[in-house]
Amino acid sequence: MTSPSPASADPANYDDGAASQRWLFAYFTPETEEDGEQVRFAVNAGPDARRWIALNDGAPVLTSDVGERGARDPFIFRDHTRDKFVVLATDLRVATDRDWDRAEHRGSRSILVWESDDLITWSGPRPVPIAREDAGNAWAPKAFWSEERDAWLVFFASSLPGTGEEGSDYQRMFVTETADFTSFSAPVLYLDLGKSVIDVTFLQVGDWWYRFSATSRPAGSPEQDAFVFIERGSSLLDPDFEPWVVAAGKGDIRQGEGPAVVLPSDGSAPLLLIDEFGLSGYHLFEAADPELRHWKHLHDAVLPPLARHGSLLAITPDEHARLSGRPRA
Repeated sequence: MTSPSPASADPANYDDGAASQRWLFAYFTPETEEDGEQVRFAVNAGPDARRWIALNDGAPVLTSDVGERGARDPFIFRDHTRDKFVVLATDLRVATDRDWDRAEHRGSRSILVWESDDLITWSGPRPVPIAREDAGNAWAPKAFWSEERDAWLVFFASSLPGTGEEGSDYQRMFVTETADFTSFSAPVLYLDLGKSVIDVTFLQVGDWWYRFSATSRPAGSPEQDAFVFIERGSSLLDPDFEPWVVAAGKGDIRQGEGPAVVLPSDGSAPLLLIDEFGLSGYHLFEAADPELRHWKHLHDAVLPPLARHGSLLAITPDEHARLSGRPRA
């Protein structure tokens, strides 16, 4: 199935300037919107990530008519092994019944997969069962290439019965391997903190892997705030990640989930998006030191309206021009 193509962006809102980095932002809008819980795209409208143009006039670019007929938490990346772009998303539509308990404990155990050769025409969505049979859900899938495993590792959250701080059920992180995003290995428990942990994503900087998750509390901490927790390890599967930043964004925002992080290819500082969920939405931060211990809030950044948990992809000038409908100079 061919998905709708993004419409041309308004050139009047575009300032190419001395743009050194082009970005594609995949996101969704909340269940309160009539056409929410579907995948939207935006491209940056200047030399950095402070300004954005929503593609397709702000309407969804990828929509799901399978499973729960909603798509949340889109994660977009390049599959260099097959020369394709891939979008993974949560198979979930909360607007149907507004029942979060059902969604978390009796929801879909599949994820959604779209694929494209050019970022314009997409095949999908393809629902793929990924969670254990006793799981209540499969949320926020993200894929990272593992050199040591020679495979794509897909990380996702599942609610399972058990005893933890939050009662009988809580979210744990699982990982599975795939080569083609059609067949997956049996999921393996990756992270169990005795309390819910979701939205895990990674950034490699030099020899270090930084792990971002939607929890600010390392095991045993009395801290109760809901913020992004950052750890540092030697590999994706390092069993001994060390706490690095306990509550990223605290003091600038009141709470945070849905981290999206990227390392610019031009040598500038890493960027981090944190979703102040239920309040003002996404905020943009920039690493303020080489070790990523401190993050500067970019107060003047304006993200697409109502943008929720998403991901950033570095794209080429040609890809940016094709998406925005502007000929390259």
